[in-house]
Amino acid sequence: MAELNARNITWPPLAQEPTGAALRPERRDPAAPVKVFLIEDRPVVREGTRRLLELDGNAVIVGEAGSGEEAVDSLALGLAEVVLCDIMLPGIDGVETTKKVVEKYPHLRVVILSSFGDNYPGPALEGGAAGYLLKRATKDELVRAVREAVNGGSPVPPALNALLVNRYQEMQNRKPGQGSLTDRQREVLKMVAQGVTTKEIAAALFLSPATVKRDLRRVFDLIGVSNRAHAVAEAQKMGLI
Repeated sequence: MAELNARNITWPPLAQEPTGAALRPERRDPAAPVKVFLIEDRPVVREGTRRLLELDGNAVIVGEAGSGEEAVDSLALGLAEVVLCDIMLPGIDGVETTKKVVEKYPHLRVVILSSFGDNYPGPALEGGAAGYLLKRATKDELVRAVREAVNGGSPVPPALNALLVNRYQEMQNRKPGQGSLTDRQREVLKMVAQGVTTKEIAAALFLSPATVKRDLRRVFDLIGVSNRAHAVAEAQKMGLI
């Protein structure tokens, strides 16, 4: 027996597990519990999500990780059908984690979890996520999203669907970077370009780290990028910093 570093769950050797095409939605038993891998840095949130999913036998948690790096290196990731990934993670964020996950396991369906109702889901979906769900979702909504994802769907709450449509129309009517940055967003971007961390930016500007991250997401949206490095490069090209 091979023991995987995920909740001390023991699984058969990987060679005996169905992988790749065998896990595709059209070849799985629709009544079978969905194999889920959780990526969330807060243990209490992971525990709550696990209990909700496993409550009625809707899912089985095959592995967990507290960071994107840990998840990508986990053997248990290859056993999953659906990955629930927090958007805000230490180290690489949920968007970059999604890219690495689907690059390594193209058959996996990643659903991003976010606490921010006004957060634009575009970069996550463009990065390879199959869906996007708010953390305040009910148990039924969470289970439905996992089921929809494993069956090839793209679960996105109606409110965010409307946001996607509205933002797409806005982007069609303007060039990337045409939107105006606030003074604070510009200052945050300048500090990012200098290599200052989120916590250091928050301390310097007397903000919370969550506010800094929210400002950065808005900057990414306005410039048309999905990470810090691209934001700095594009902002310099556009003369924004």
